[in-house]
This record gives sequence, C-alpha cells and structure tokens, in this order.
Amino acid sequence: MRVILLVDRDFAHRELRLIRKVAIGLVDAGWRTIVALPDDMTARFDDVPGVQAIGYRDRGVPWTRSLRARELTDQTQSSTDDPTVVHVFGSRAYGIASDVARYLGVALVLEVHARDVVQKAVSILNDEADGGLALTPCTTLVNALIAAGVQHASAREIPWGVASRDAIIGRETTEVMGVVLAGTGSNPQLWEAAIRGLALVASRREDFVILADDTAVLRSGIDKLVHSIGLSPLLSRIPRLEADRELVLRADIMLWPDHDGEHRSIVLDAMAWGVAVVASEDRDVPVLCNPSIAQLVSGDPAEWAGAIEALLAAELNRRELGRRAHEHISQHHRPSKHVAGLLDAYEWMLGKDAIMLPKDDA
Repeated sequence: MRVILLVDRDFAHRELRLIRKVAIGLVDAGWRTIVALPDDMTARFDDVPGVQAIGYRDRGVPWTRSLRARELTDQTQSSTDDPTVVHVFGSRAYGIASDVARYLGVALVLEVHARDVVQKAVSILNDEADGGLALTPCTTLVNALIAAGVQHASAREIPWGVASRDAIIGRETTEVMGVVLAGTGSNPQLWEAAIRGLALVASRREDFVILADDTAVLRSGIDKLVHSIGLSPLLSRIPRLEADRELVLRADIMLWPDHDGEHRSIVLDAMAWGVAVVASEDRDVPVLCNPSIAQLVSGDPAEWAGAIEALLAAELNRRELGRRAHEHISQHHRPSKHVAGLLDAYEWMLGKDAIMLPKDDA
C-alpha cells in the first residue's frame, strides 16, 4: 500500500519535524511513502531512509492548478496497482491534493489543524465523489466539521505525536534563564499584553533573555512597542524558530499569547521536553486549556507578568509544571499512537479492516 503526504509551503516551513516522524512510522509499517513538498524544499527531506521526496510547483495563477496537479500526478504514477491514499497537510494544498487524488482515482485525506480552515475543508470534501476523510488533532475541530456539514464518519480525531525527552530531572540551571516567545502572531492585542507583561518583569529583574519568533513578531506588529518600552536589549528575534527548535527545547519558559484555534507541534515539543508553558487559553487546543500542564492567563499584562515572574523566581514550581506537561505528552501524544491512528484511517478509506491501536510504544 502507498501513501502520498502532500505538504503545503507554510506547513512545511513549520512542521517538517512532524512530517518526518509520520513518514518514518509509515515506512516502518510497510507502506510505500512519498512526501511531496514545494519544489525548492525537497532537499530538506533527502535524508529520511525509505521515503521518496518529490517536488511540486505550489505557486501559480489559479487556472494553472490543474496543470500543476497533472505534473505531480505524473511523478506519482505507479507501475503497480497499490491501493493509495493522498494525505494533505496545510490548507493551501487542499485544492491541488484533491486534483491529484481525482486524477489518480485514489482516496483523499485532509489534515484539518485549525478552526479557520474548517470551511475550506468542508468545501473540498463535499466535492469528493467518495466524501474523503478529515483528520483533526482534537475533538472540538471534529465537532466544527460536523456542524459545518461533514458526515460523522468522515471526520476523525487523531492527536499528533512528538518524541518526549527520556527524563527532565536535572535540567541545566543557568544564571540567565531563557524565555521563548512564540505563536502565530495573529492577535496583536494578546501579543501586546504579553510584551507589556515581560516589560513589567524586566523592570524588577534582569536574569532572563527573550527569544522571540521572528515571523510571529513581524505578523503581530509589536516591534515598535518592544523598542518604545525599552525591552529591546533583552529580546532577540530568531528566524525559523519553529523549524529549528533547539533553542525552544533548551528554554526554561515558553510564552504562547495566541488563541486562534490553530495546532502547532512546537507546543507539544516544548512540553515533551519539560519546558514550562504560559499561554492564553485556547479551547481548540487541548494542551492549551489544561491548567495542570500550562499556566493559563487572560489578556491582562499584569497577569502575564505575575505568571512569568512566579515561574522565574521558583525553580521547583517551574520544574513541576514542566514535569506534569512532559508526563501528559508522553502518555497522550506518542508518535506511535499518531501513526497507528493514521494507519487505521487509511485502512478504513481503502475499505479494509481497521487495525488495532498498539497499547505500548515500539
């Protein structure tokens, strides 16, 4: 059996770490796995054993989409009649993935990772002859899809999986602590509140630095505010923070101001490594509405400041929050459970008996 993981540019920029784990798991399960990326990004996937990485043209005027889909279809034609699934990650590739699945005459699976792509997913699924299948990381997005008109059987929850650090006891303690500021940057008001909260903390202590996602800072428009309130000496803008996550995994605290219903695996990775997370509550992201594994705050700068300063000042509390988050991710977001869920969904789409989920990690 064969799966084509078709990834759009934005998703690939952020989530190749996730796609890599999925692809390796599918190969280990005996599936022939093809990863289709924008044609200037395929080199980033060349080192994954057993996976065929191919490029496609993701840019062009709308009327060229069918041509670009035909080009990708030609690359994925098989000399055998292997049952095939096209699984698309990132809503900007929904259309071309639908075309490729139709040209190949195979099943289509959409990854629906954010509330704002639900309507687009519904539109694509309604055009599919067999209905297609939508996969989401959480129940609330499944419910949103059903409310928008998707059949119950055509929407499934499959939580994403990430690798957990073996142990978080003995995390390195340094004189200067690292605070990561990340997110989508889609809500400037929430970002302003977090920045003003950080400024309040900085007025009382100087034992931390801020590592901010460059793309999110640009999108949120808080750069001028950072300069005007004197936070610039403490804040460094880091390019590709979500793609290259070493700084995040080594940080003491991660701040996540956004609550826009979008899943990003960097939050899971941070928790899996015992990083204490302070975030705006997001009912569409289970790990960001669970107060036992994340410090949840409102949009008030003083509340941000209190939460951040309390964690900076109390190492035991910081470690305990990180430990609980690490334990939760280890139990509920294992890569093997993610892959097993995908295999079950693919088998269902192909009309075969669903496989049983493993009880333990391999």
